[in-house]
Amino acid sequence: MRKKSGFQRLLLSYLPVFFVISLTLLLLAYLSLSEMSQRSASKANMLLSHNISQTIDDALRSLDEWIGNEMRGNDAIKSFFLPVPASDRQQTDYEAAAALNEMMRKHPILHSIYLYRTSDAKVLTPSSLVPLDQFGDKQFIGANISALTPFRWETKRTYAELPDSKGVPVVSLVKIAGFSDRSLLVIHVSTESLSDMIAKMSESKLNFVELVDGGGKLIASKRLADAEDGKGETPDPGKELSFVRSEYTGWSVRSGIYNSSILDWVSSLFYVWISFGFAVIVLGAVWLFYVTRRNFRPIESVASRIEAFARQKSERLRLEEKTDEFKYIEAAIEQLLDQHSLMQVQNEENIVYRKRHVFLHLLEDEDYAGRAERTAQSELALLGLGAPTGGAMAALIEIDQFHEFAGKYDRRDQQLLKQVLGNVAKEIAESASVRHCSEWVSPHQMGFIFRLSESDKPESAAVEVLEKLRAWIEMNLSFTVTASIGSCCEELTGLPDSYRKAQQMLGYKSSLGTNRLIVPADVAQPHGEMFKRLQDIRLICQAFRSGDPDWAERLNELYRSVREALFTRDDLFHLFNMLTVHLHREMMELPGEFQDIWYKGFGRRLDGVMERHETLDDMYAELDALLHEAYRQMKAIREARSAHQTLQNVKAYIDERYGDPELSLAQVSGEFGYNASYFSRVFKESFGVKFLDYVTQIRMDKAVELLRETSAPVQDIAEMVGYMNALSFIRAFKKHTGTTPGNFRKESPDAL
Repeated sequence: MRKKSGFQRLLLSYLPVFFVISLTLLLLAYLSLSEMSQRSASKANMLLSHNISQTIDDALRSLDEWIGNEMRGNDAIKSFFLPVPASDRQQTDYEAAAALNEMMRKHPILHSIYLYRTSDAKVLTPSSLVPLDQFGDKQFIGANISALTPFRWETKRTYAELPDSKGVPVVSLVKIAGFSDRSLLVIHVSTESLSDMIAKMSESKLNFVELVDGGGKLIASKRLADAEDGKGETPDPGKELSFVRSEYTGWSVRSGIYNSSILDWVSSLFYVWISFGFAVIVLGAVWLFYVTRRNFRPIESVASRIEAFARQKSERLRLEEKTDEFKYIEAAIEQLLDQHSLMQVQNEENIVYRKRHVFLHLLEDEDYAGRAERTAQSELALLGLGAPTGGAMAALIEIDQFHEFAGKYDRRDQQLLKQVLGNVAKEIAESASVRHCSEWVSPHQMGFIFRLSESDKPESAAVEVLEKLRAWIEMNLSFTVTASIGSCCEELTGLPDSYRKAQQMLGYKSSLGTNRLIVPADVAQPHGEMFKRLQDIRLICQAFRSGDPDWAERLNELYRSVREALFTRDDLFHLFNMLTVHLHREMMELPGEFQDIWYKGFGRRLDGVMERHETLDDMYAELDALLHEAYRQMKAIREARSAHQTLQNVKAYIDERYGDPELSLAQVSGEFGYNASYFSRVFKESFGVKFLDYVTQIRMDKAVELLRETSAPVQDIAEMVGYMNALSFIRAFKKHTGTTPGNFRKESPDAL
C-alpha cells in the first residue's frame, strides 16, 4: 500500500486542477458565446426597431399633413361643411364624395375616410351619405365631438361603415373641419397595412416585431392574421431585446427573439461542445495518469533505495516510518542539506581565518614568506597570488580623518563600507590583470600584496590600481583615503621590508596631504631637521608673551619652512608639542588675568589640535586662529592699562638703541620719568618679561640675524648689539640659543 500512496498523491494533486480548469474553460466558452449572441441580437433588434418606428411615423405623419392640406385647399371638401341652398346641396355632397374617392386613390395606406357635418347630422363616405343614427361608427363620432383634448392617432379599434357589417381593425385620426359647429373629418389606416409594412422590413423568422400602444395593447405585428374579434391581442411570446417609443404617436415598437429560435440553436451547440469537452477531459485524464505513472518510477526507485539504506543505518539517518516515498526523500535530503550547510559555514570561516593568517605572516615574517614561496604554494593560491613571476610589492591605504569616519558610521556600516572597498579593489585589479590580495590590517588601514608581472616597470600596474581605487572612493563615497606603496622585491622574503617602507611613507601624510598616493619619489627630498626649529619656536613664544605683533609673522615663517621640508607625523607631533610646552611656560610669566584667559580657554583647545587633524595645513589653520584670538584678548587688557602707550614707546626706544652699551633699567626709566623699581614692575606686568631679559632677547635676535646675513667677526657683532666684552656676548648667546656664535654660523645653512 505504501508503494502506491506516493503515486496516488501525485496523481490526485493534478486531477482536481485539471478538471476545474477544463470545466471553467467550457463554462467561459459557453458564456462568452451566449453573451456575444445576445449582444449582437440586441444591437440588430434595436436598429430594426428604430427603422420600423421611424418608417411608421413618417407614413402616418405624411398622411396627417396631406389630409390637413386637403382640408384647407380642397374646395369640394370645404363646401361640404358650408351652408348652401337646398337646391345645390346634392351637387355639393356629390363633389365632396368624389374628392374623398380621389384621396383614397392617391394614398394607398388610407383604408377609409368620412366627413361628419354637425348642421344636419349627416356622414359622407366615398360611397354614401347617411344620417348619423344609421352610421356604424356613430359612437366614435359622438365621443370625439365633445372631446376637449387635441386630436391624435387613436389606438387600434374595429371600424364598420354599417351597423350590421363586419368591422376591420384600424387606427383612426380625427380632425376638426369646422370650429364653429365642430364638424369632423375622420381617416382610418388598416392595422393590416401596418403589419405588412413591418413584415417587409423584418423578413427573418427568428425574431418578432410588434407595434403596441401606450397601454401595451398590440396594434400590429409580423403575423399576417389578427385575432377574430380584433381585440385583446397579446404580444408574441419571446425575449424582448429592444423597445422604441414614438414621440409622434405615443406607440412603441418592441422586438426580440422567439423562445424556440436562437436560444435553441445556442443550447444545441452548447450540448455538442460540452460533449466534446468531456471527451477531451477523459482523454486528458488518461494521458495524465500515464505520464504521472511514468514520471513517478524514478522517484519510486530512489525512495526504495533510501528505505533500504534507512533500515541498515537507521541510527545515522534517524528516519521514522513514513506513509509514502516523498517523506523518505524529504527527510534524507533535509539531513543532507543541514550537514552540507554546516560544513560550508565552517569551511568559509576557516578560509577567512586562514587567508588573514597567511596574509599577515607574509607581511611581517620573512621566514614564513620564504617557506611559503618554497613549499606552501597552496597558501599562496588561497590568496590568489599564484607562482612568482616578476616579483612582489606591499601597499597600504588609510582612511582619512578616521575619528570622523568612526563617529559618522556605526560598526555595522563600517564593516559594510570596508567590504565595499575590498570588492572595488578586486574589480579594479582584475580589470587591470593584476594579481593581488588585500586584508584590513587595522581598523583604519587596508594592506595589499601585489604579484607583479615581468616588465620594465612592474610597479606601474600596482600604482595604477591604487590610484584608480583612490579616485573611485573620492567620487562615490563620503570619505577619502591616502595610499602608499612600498618598494618592489624580487622574492616574497622582501615583502616585510616593502610593507615597512609603505608604513613609513604613510607617516608623511601630514606633510604631503591626504587623499593621494604616496610613492617613494615623493619622500626622496631632504627631510626637515628638528633642532633648527627649536630656536624659532622659542622666539615665537617669547614674542607672543610680550605682546609683540611680530609673533604672527614668525609663526607663518615657521609654517612655511616646515611645509617646504618633509616631516613625518611623529616629527610634527614633537614640534607641535614643543610649541605647546613653550607657550604654556611663557604664559606662566604673565599676570593672573592673562593666565585666566589662556588656561581657561585657549590652552585646553590647543592640546587637542593634533588629534583633530591629520595634515599640517589643517593643524596650522586652527593653531593660527586660536593664537590670534588669544592675542586679541590679551592685547585688549594691555591697552586698557594707563601706561600702555608709554610702554610701547619704551619698546620702540629699546629697539632703536639696543646697541648702546649704556642701555639699562635706570637709564630708560629716567629717560621716561619713572622710578626704576616701579618701571620694572609695570614692564614685567605688561610684557610678562623682565626689562633686562627683554633687552637681552632683542640683542640676541639681532645677533642671530647678523651671524646669518653678514660675515663680520664675532667681536664686531658683539659691539653692534651692545656688548663691549666679547666673552660676555658669547656667554649670553650660548645661554639664549644653546650654542656659541661660531658654531651657530657653521651649522646655519644660509649663513655667509
